[in-house]
Amino acid sequence: MPALARGDSERLLRFVAEAESFGGDHPFAGEFLTQLGRLVPADFVGYSDCDGCSGDGPGAHLYRPGDEEFFAGGLDWEETNSVMDAESPVVLHIQEGRSGAVKLSDFLTRRELHRTPMHYLVLKPCGVEDMLGLRLRIPAGPVKQFDIERGGRDFSARDRAVLDLLHPHLVQLHRAWESRRRLREALALHESTRAAVVLLEAHDRVAFASSAARELLDRYFGEREVRLPDLLASWLRERRRAATGEALRIDNGDRSLVVEFVDGALLFEEQRSMSRLTAREREILDLVAEGKSNAEIAERLWVSLGTVKKHLDNVYAKLGVHTRTAAAAFVRERRLAS
Repeated sequence: MPALARGDSERLLRFVAEAESFGGDHPFAGEFLTQLGRLVPADFVGYSDCDGCSGDGPGAHLYRPGDEEFFAGGLDWEETNSVMDAESPVVLHIQEGRSGAVKLSDFLTRRELHRTPMHYLVLKPCGVEDMLGLRLRIPAGPVKQFDIERGGRDFSARDRAVLDLLHPHLVQLHRAWESRRRLREALALHESTRAAVVLLEAHDRVAFASSAARELLDRYFGEREVRLPDLLASWLRERRRAATGEALRIDNGDRSLVVEFVDGALLFEEQRSMSRLTAREREILDLVAEGKSNAEIAERLWVSLGTVKKHLDNVYAKLGVHTRTAAAAFVRERRLAS
């Protein structure tokens, strides 16, 4: 990597120090791309993390303010992506996950470039003669990349060095923004539902746990650390390996903890457990849930009314309920949760 001139080094340090203040709803939006285009002069500066989306779908496709119509004179978006995916060595380099900033001029001379359909169909109508691309080393989710393009002279070794030196700071910016975004979502969910939710970051470390979730972690696992309890971590690894959506249920006396994994978050729900009921008590409770009367239950099971009543009294005490309706509701809730 070539050494930067003193002036470039100072500008780079100033950019890194101020970069967090440039973005808006996204860390690489608006003013960030404007300032990046001053570090690396170019005709077009963009960022995407949506695997070629048109801007209307999920993910982000961001432009430096004023560059929104840069490609408007050429092919439509789908055709442009098709040509570039087939012919651009920069696109291939990024798709293969290789590290480091790369230039189109690393692979093709101007003469070779001008003979390609890519140049004739996509680059020439926009006046582009060289491209500079950088893929961020963030493994989760879609490819996150910067695309910088210009006419005139090719990008230099200095331009490549600027992006390579910025790379770890860009990764850190994106991760910090993603953590803040997920924290805001968790707080909004917690405030609206008082849900017991745990958000996970890399290596299944706990990024955020609501107060309700922390209480349940303490009650069922005796810990509130930044790492998941071993039982939860093992279940989560097996769930990912088997690609199943099965919930985890942990019994604790007359209560059970049900754990589900949804979109990078663990959702906890504590339910009353039937584990302390005898087989006969569960059988009678199921019949109550079906709407059977004590007399009908007694006839079905060939027992006396007094026996049915005694079993139901025990069931009510164990479940902490006082009526047939509440006991039946408990059964229905368990069936819906299973």
